[in-house]
Amino acid sequence: MPYRAVVSAELAKLFSVLSHPVRIRIIEELKKEDLTVGTLKDMLGITHSAVSQQLAVLRSHHLVNEMRQGRNVFYHLRRPELAEWIMEGVTFISPDTSELEQMMSAIQSVKDVWGADDKPQSKRKKR
Repeated sequence: MPYRAVVSAELAKLFSVLSHPVRIRIIEELKKEDLTVGTLKDMLGITHSAVSQQLAVLRSHHLVNEMRQGRNVFYHLRRPELAEWIMEGVTFISPDTSELEQMMSAIQSVKDVWGADDKPQSKRKKR
């Protein structure tokens, strides 16, 4: 039975990393293509340092890798299926009934943007 405790603890660590809204957004944006901090900053509307801070957490938990190309550093998901898994979690959102219509509209918008069936693209150079 100790294996259950070990696996539960590791899953709790993963959920802890995924518990920040900016990190979820970064994961979803990296689903389609590799991006720089500057591009993520513009997409997310937050500061360069805030993006770097969240990427550091994702890197330290081996969810995101970086690749240097000249002066640019591109970030990519180590396992793109993580973004798909997060999108599955949208079905578990239970909005307050007073906000139901607004939340359902927001969920549909997120599915339209993040849930597109586009195949992930990589800006990494072939070696």
